[in-house]
Amino acid sequence: MGYTFVRKIVVVFSCLLLSLNGISQPYVDIINTSAQSLQSNYKDALKSKNTTTNYYLNITAPIVLDSQNVFIIRFYGENLQTSIKNDFYSQTNNLYSTLLPIGLQHETKNRKWKFIGLVMPKLSSDFRNSVSSYDFQLGGYGLATYTLNKKLKIKAGLFYNREFFGNFFVPLFSIDWDATDRLKMYGVLPTTYRIEYALVKQKLYAGLAFKSYTRSYRLSDGNHDYVKNAELQAKAFVDVYIKKKFVLFAEFGRTINYSPLAYLYETKTLLNAPPIYTGIQDAFFFNVGLALRIRTDFK
Repeated sequence: MGYTFVRKIVVVFSCLLLSLNGISQPYVDIINTSAQSLQSNYKDALKSKNTTTNYYLNITAPIVLDSQNVFIIRFYGENLQTSIKNDFYSQTNNLYSTLLPIGLQHETKNRKWKFIGLVMPKLSSDFRNSVSSYDFQLGGYGLATYTLNKKLKIKAGLFYNREFFGNFFVPLFSIDWDATDRLKMYGVLPTTYRIEYALVKQKLYAGLAFKSYTRSYRLSDGNHDYVKNAELQAKAFVDVYIKKKFVLFAEFGRTINYSPLAYLYETKTLLNAPPIYTGIQDAFFFNVGLALRIRTDFK
């Protein structure tokens, strides 16, 4: 009985490792949760203070169908908490999004090509009222990876989402390069890219990263107005593996032209209210989290 249980565990993790090869980084987080916080100032005459905190949860479940195909289902949840405070008033508001990407990864028999396609239904709102079709978005993601050799991969693809401000297309391209046995460069531009160095192999990693993430949330104001959040980050990171598959991570960086802004329904016209979603100054941020992570480069 004990041997059978151990064998099942080995089979499960072997399947997971097979399914992770060729995805856009040398690891996949089966579960990932984090909190990111920044403090800034509004661009107003009242010298209002802003505090913004993002809470994230990601769950990934790859299911091996055969030696070439993997079914992928993910869950992504976000809570964007924003506060404004000045000498006259204070307010805190929450925005939420839940995303359920579902799709398939296919690898050719010669192991040179891998293709990932995902359908991405999403609910995004402050959820103060009952969920409706106005809170719904639908998107898709396609990525092709060509392996030149063990150290070099080229990737190209397309991301699409029907945002509340309209159709949003992002062409994708990147190069993954294992420069040395300690230095790696990987990601998918223009969304994410990391330069990672193994200070202590399988224990301590650090590096520099870039992130670009645009999304929108419906406001329950009776008019179906929305908030657009275009987030650009330049940051440094540290990953500490407390166990082989459990990692504590921290990031410190700077926002670039960051402001969650409110717009009129089905337009790109800015709202003057609510003031909580008006322009803020760029600021430093800190992000900490915990993940159950499987790396394909761990022995």
